[in-house]
Amino acid sequence: MNPVQSPNLLTQYRDNFARHLLGVALHLQSEVMHALTDKHGHSELRISFQPYITLSSQQGTRLSDIAQVLGISRQAANQTTKQIVAAGYLEQCDDPSDGRAKLLQPTAKARDMLATGSRIAMRLQGEMEQIAGQQQMDTSAHHIAKLLAALQLPHLADTNSKGQSTPPMVAALPRLADYSNARLMELTMAKGHPKLKLSFGQVLSAIGPQGGRIWQMAKAHRISKQAIGAIVGELEGLDYIRRTADPRDARQVVLNFTPRGQRLMADSAQSVDELRAEFAQLIGRPAQKQLENTLSRLYYKLQLEEEIFGSTVDKETDIRFIARQLNRQLGDKGANALGKLLVSGNYF
Repeated sequence: MNPVQSPNLLTQYRDNFARHLLGVALHLQSEVMHALTDKHGHSELRISFQPYITLSSQQGTRLSDIAQVLGISRQAANQTTKQIVAAGYLEQCDDPSDGRAKLLQPTAKARDMLATGSRIAMRLQGEMEQIAGQQQMDTSAHHIAKLLAALQLPHLADTNSKGQSTPPMVAALPRLADYSNARLMELTMAKGHPKLKLSFGQVLSAIGPQGGRIWQMAKAHRISKQAIGAIVGELEGLDYIRRTADPRDARQVVLNFTPRGQRLMADSAQSVDELRAEFAQLIGRPAQKQLENTLSRLYYKLQLEEEIFGSTVDKETDIRFIARQLNRQLGDKGANALGKLLVSGNYF
């Protein structure tokens, strides 16, 4: 039996701390991004810009420092930075400690975007508090802040709009997700995958039991199908994935793991366990467990990645999935009204 197809590993592939952490963080970023681009005029904004903008400071931040936090090369960071500067969100200024160097600082456009994004994020914070409870969210935020401080990540002294020293979970979680992404890649590369890139996660994480589809990946990350296709080409060249005909649509293809790709998933699952152990060492096992429980509850209640894994469930669970979607769209009152209507049979 292939490793990724075994029930135990398939469970680990979805039901793990890192997947829940990264899934909730991506959900937050995607929701904020959608509002900023579609409702507030920031059409040129990209999710990949977020860590660069938030890691820069008004006094200026070195590109090398940003690259170090993100766990990528200075050259790779420079490529994205050029796009952000061209979009008008970052600008270069002289480094007072080194006349030959430049610092990056946010522009007025970026500060306006961040202020708007913060308001949107706090609305999402309220929605998540309805799911997990405010106390659980506050406790998780405290644990995340403690982790970030122990990891010596910048900007941890920032206070939120209420003057609290611990930022809300929606503000702190993306920072931890950026670090976790980079650390997981480092751990997995050491297991015999030296050519991994952070961008590969946009494809690899979206391949479920029934494969993955390029258009879904592009939609989830709000980037072009061509950009996803370029990543797919690299992964094919490394023999991690292969294309097969889509049984649902002859014009499309489905991406599946090769045996080498299945080995990568098994190694990735081991890296997640190592990351969990590292975090537990920093904040203690009870705190780590509480954080895991909160993120797991949010991941499932928000129906994240159901388009990847939902096809493996039975008909009864399918009905439950539809019910969860309707409840999310209609709210509790609307869902109750719909239930009464269905029971009565008076649809017209």
